[in-house]
Amino acid sequence: MFFDQTERHQQMANIDPRDVNGDGVVSPQEAAAYVRDYLQSASPQERQQVLGDYFGQMPQDQRQQMGDAIVNSPANPVQSVRHDDPNDLANAYTQVAQAPMQDGRSPLEAAFAPGGALGNPMVKAGLVGLAAMIGSKMLRR
Repeated sequence: MFFDQTERHQQMANIDPRDVNGDGVVSPQEAAAYVRDYLQSASPQERQQVLGDYFGQMPQDQRQQMGDAIVNSPANPVQSVRHDDPNDLANAYTQVAQAPMQDGRSPLEAAFAPGGALGNPMVKAGLVGLAAMIGSKMLRR
């Protein structure tokens, strides 16, 4: 079960969210898979709290980039996102993470893959930061 994976949570909690140079520590795709697993396992209330808090701290321009990229990604079911509302962005992120797998990966993982809609280094750094935040939360349980 996801919540019992202490080693995985420790790995995510210890990553440096500024490390997006692909040195093999944690790739954005690995972070996306981790975030997807969390979003599929967590309660709706916990998901909303964690993602709402995370997106609420994000600058407006980054939320807009994230929302635009999610909507423009052909791999996901989300049609619109209110980037000025952290909870709407959290809901969109959850929908993408919970969408059916395509080509062996979720739409969230596909969006962060090389050439994906969320391939922007700033957005990838945000994903890795979210994975680190979730890992820290899991370790505090």
